[in-house]
Order: sequence, then C-alpha cells, then structure tokens
Amino acid sequence: MKDSDNHSPTPTLSRVHSSESLLRVGGELRTQGGSEETLSETIRSTRPEILGESPKNVPRHGENKDWQKYTVRLLLINTAVGTLFAVIHHFLYEILSHEPTLAVSHHIGPVTVGPMWALTVGNGLSWLVQLFLTSAIGAALIQRFWHLVHKHHFTLHEMDRIFGITSSFSTRTALRRATGFTVVAVLFLVLGGVVSTFAPASLSISIIPLSQPCDIMTVDFSNACTSFPSTALANLATHVVLTQSAMLPPSSPCSNCTYNVVYFAPALTCSEINMTSSPFHPDPVHHVVLWNGTFAPNQVNQTFDIYLMSRSGNPFTGNFSDPQIIMCTLQNATYKANIDHRNGTRVTAEMDIVPFYDQYTESVNVTEAYVSISRAFAEFMSGSVELVPSQEPFKMYDMTSNTFVAYTGWITCGDDVSANCTRNIDLLTALPILMQHMSVGLLAGSVTIDNRTSSLSQVPDGRCLNESAVYVYDRVRLLAVYGSALLVTLYCVAKAIHSVRVGQGGTFTFSNLVYAIMSPEMIEISNGQELPGDTVIHAVRGRFVPG
Repeated sequence: MKDSDNHSPTPTLSRVHSSESLLRVGGELRTQGGSEETLSETIRSTRPEILGESPKNVPRHGENKDWQKYTVRLLLINTAVGTLFAVIHHFLYEILSHEPTLAVSHHIGPVTVGPMWALTVGNGLSWLVQLFLTSAIGAALIQRFWHLVHKHHFTLHEMDRIFGITSSFSTRTALRRATGFTVVAVLFLVLGGVVSTFAPASLSISIIPLSQPCDIMTVDFSNACTSFPSTALANLATHVVLTQSAMLPPSSPCSNCTYNVVYFAPALTCSEINMTSSPFHPDPVHHVVLWNGTFAPNQVNQTFDIYLMSRSGNPFTGNFSDPQIIMCTLQNATYKANIDHRNGTRVTAEMDIVPFYDQYTESVNVTEAYVSISRAFAEFMSGSVELVPSQEPFKMYDMTSNTFVAYTGWITCGDDVSANCTRNIDLLTALPILMQHMSVGLLAGSVTIDNRTSSLSQVPDGRCLNESAVYVYDRVRLLAVYGSALLVTLYCVAKAIHSVRVGQGGTFTFSNLVYAIMSPEMIEISNGQELPGDTVIHAVRGRFVPG
C-alpha cells in the first residue's frame, strides 16, 4: 500500500505575491508604492481563498433564509415538545388522582417498583419540560443578544457585562441599556428553578376515605321470622337497658372504613299522663310503690303501649312525691346510620318518625318484628319495686322487686334509716333514646328465632369509604406552574423569531464568533494589540465593526 493512500490530500493555498510594503499613514496602515488602499482593503483584495470556503456573497447566519427557517423551527419544536411533556405529565397525574398506591413493592428484574413510582416518573417528566422550555429560552437569549448588538452600540466594558448576563444581571448596563435582553436572561435562569421546585410537588400520597364496593348489611324485616321470647332480642334489650348504649356490629366489611345505611325500625314517643288514664291503681295499704311498669296492646298500630309509674321519697318520714306516670307509644321511624370502623367501631344515627305505611301494616313479618321488639323492650321495663313494712326492729320498710329495673340503678334507696329513695333517670327523655339504641343495635346481628331467616339483608351495590393511601393531584398547582412557564417561553420565543426574521439573529458557535469578531474593520483598529475598554463597537450583518 502506498503512503499516498494513508493520508488525505493537503489543502492547497493560493499564494499571494506582492512587492508593495505597508506604511502607517494617519493612523491607518497603507501600502507603499503609491497605492491609497488601507490595510483592510488590502486584506480584502489579497485575502487567500481557502479551499472549501463559501463565496463572499453568500450571506452569513443572520440573513441566510435556510438558517432562519431552521432556527425558527428549532425554537418552535423545543416549545412544542416541552408543552407535550407538560400535557403528558398532567394527564398522568389526572389518571392517578385518588387511585390507590401500590400496597407492596414489586420487583421487575433489577428494578423495584413501589408506591413512589408515580412521583419518580413525574419528576422525570417535569425535568423534560424544564429541559425543552429552557432550551427554547436559551436559544431565544442568543437571538436577542445578536438583535441587541445590531441595534445598539456598546463599549467593550459593556460587552463584557452583557456576555456575563447570566451570572450578574444587576449591573447598570444590564438594567438600563439591555433591559429586554436582561429580562430574557432572568427568565432563562428562573424558569428551571420554578418548574423543578413546584411541579413535582403537585402529586402527593395521602390517607383519605376512598369509595370502594363493600358487603354492607342493613336492617330488613320483610323476610325475617321473629317472635318473643327470643334469645337475640333478650340479649339486645339487656345490653341497651344496662349500658344505655347501642350494641355495635362485631365485624367490619372493610379494614378501616365508614359507610351509611338507611332502614326502618321502631321508635318511641312518650308523654306524661295522670293516674286515671293509666292502668295503675292507688298504692295498697302500708305499701309504697316506687316503680311499676306494664304494657297493653295498641289497637291502632297493632303493637304495644308501655306504661311506667315512678316516685321518690323518704321511707323514714313517710314523705313521698306524687307518682309520675309515663305512657310510651311505638312508632315507625327511618334511621340513617353511619357506621365508623376506624379506631374501633362507632355508630351514629339520625331518626325521623314516619307514619306506618301500608306495606308495613300488611306485611306479617314486619308487623311481627315490630311487636317482638316492643314486647322485648317492655318486658324489661315491666314489674314493680315496692317498699313493704319491715319485720325487723328499727326498720320501717324493706324493698322488694320483681323487675329487671332493680338492677339498673334507676331507683335506689340508701341503707341509712333517714336516707331517701330516689329516681335517677328522666324517663321522658331516656325511654325514646333507649328505643333508638335498641333499633340501632339491630345492625349488630340478626334477631330472628333461627338461622333460616335473617333480619339483615345485603345492600345492593353497597359502597364504603375505606381509609386508603392514594395519590392526590393538585392540578391547580401543576397547571399554574406549567401555564406560567409556557407563557414565559412563548414570549421569549416570539421575541427571538422577530430577531431572526429581521435578519438580526445569529449563533454562539465558536466559528461564528471568530467570524463576527475578526472583521477587517476590527483587525484594522486592533493592529494586533488589545483594544481599550472604551472602544465602541456594534454589529452589522453578523460582524462586529467599530463605532
């Protein structure tokens, strides 16, 4: 193989032959031999033509139509791609918003995908938005620089400050002589920080109630077979009377949730009546009745009315209050119950009394359920607490009872001979509340006589609010950040396109800067020396010239 095959051909330079010498006349370098040419004219006339160089009449970047189209296209593409990634970022977060996070991390090869994957992807998208929008503004900054130096004259000191605009934009030159250019530079610096700081925080992980399908049970007597005595109803009534609270559902259909149910169940309305309107009789001789309870059928709604008589007084002195007689009537009511299984179980309910509708009076199962519930409640109120003459010396009365109320503490008598017997409950207020507890307690389980039927039924398409870790998207924050960034970018790009269209654009490539600085005029005034800082220059057709 020949040596000529291993080396590319060496470019050939045309040699310039001239017998004229150079002479400085009046501050200008002129050629001897009678010629009036300046050095710049001589350079232009004798400049060697380099192989592969563009002809002199081909316009440089600022006036090159192809370059103008390319630059405008690049500005618009960067803006469009940045906007596209912003839209993708928005729709990704919109899809994820209020969706549950991954419960556990998943391993896909060496990659671990956990609950934070969406935040990581979002950070990547915001970085891409920042990259393309700042690239567009950076390109616009270059065009505005060339537009500035074409339009205004600057000293070299001022040019130094303009070149360092991104590190110091508070100088007098930047603020007073290059205001528009400074604004673009500041936007270039600020935009990236704003996007990278505020956009990623638009998605967070929060614990909020999330609507999910649940197997919710509600009270429904339409297919229930109930009667009294019933172990389930007896247990329910015992719990309500002793604790004065509702029996709570033993289990949850979801891990940590709340849900609402609406159902019909009994309620009580109570009023005070006199002795003649009640089924009670005056006290027997030497007997003091402190409590007496009974019930009687109600022919209107086919249930039971409850009658209670109570009094207080001093057995030692024989002074007792007049008896208070309460009559309570069973009513139909709608219950709107909220069951909360967070941190234990709580049930709150709103009750509204409604008429007995035909479907309830005609339904044997519903009527029987209401009768059984009222009977169970009344049975625990029934019976008496009496003071009878004592057979013991120094004791006037003994207390006797045949009612469950004796175990509730509603009626108490002190051990001392002078102690009072007191009633510790406001029956007019307490009895309706106790029946509400009874009806709310129906949610705790079926009260039918066997397992063949149930007083509970599943709510169709039941849903509950389950406490879940979900993604929460702050769309106002993200759209405000990206919207502001896009408006800023469009402003800068519009200014840059104007600079390009009027032929006052350019590039910051090294070759273009060398071409712009080493104009014949600049070479002439420099004479190979460093120019003074107060030398005034500006740009003409992409090249710096004095003045």
